[in-house]
Amino acid sequence: MAGPAMPNVPSRRNVKALTDAIGTLESGTPVSAMFLTKRYGAFTINGAAFISASVKTLTVGGRSIEQNLKPHKSLQALQPLEPGDPAAEPAEGGDAPVVAHGDLISVHFVDPAYGPFTVTGVGVASTVSDVVLVGGWFVSQAGATAPRVASVVVLAASGTHEYPLPPRIVSWGEDAEAATEY
Repeated sequence: MAGPAMPNVPSRRNVKALTDAIGTLESGTPVSAMFLTKRYGAFTINGAAFISASVKTLTVGGRSIEQNLKPHKSLQALQPLEPGDPAAEPAEGGDAPVVAHGDLISVHFVDPAYGPFTVTGVGVASTVSDVVLVGGWFVSQAGATAPRVASVVVLAASGTHEYPLPPRIVSWGEDAEAATEY
């Protein structure tokens, strides 16, 4: 049985539409932002967009949406969320399940700097330090749930969904931000 389908990652970014969407956002607006990176694949962050005090750009879940009101190069799609929109609510989960490399997961984080937000994407394991990440955020280390994780839901096991599988992380060197195809 096929698992969840890959969200519609545009084959070509509509920079004008992204720029227009960014121009309408105010700090605190709930958004759903889709990103595509070589290291973490396609992932979506749902949360409030805030202007970062340190980098002076709009961010969601600590990830830049824009720079000088131009879409960040990894941003693929952006839409405001209405209050009460199910996409704005975290997925409910009980005890944090064990997450394996390639599992499609939805992880709700609560961070003092970025507030609550949810990252949905493929879990990427590191051979360097026995961690699993989603969208650059630590989900677990050596099987223990990361401190900022409020809930984890495994949406589909590795191999049962259509999301491309990024390679395991073998080096913590420079984190490639360029969107690439698999």
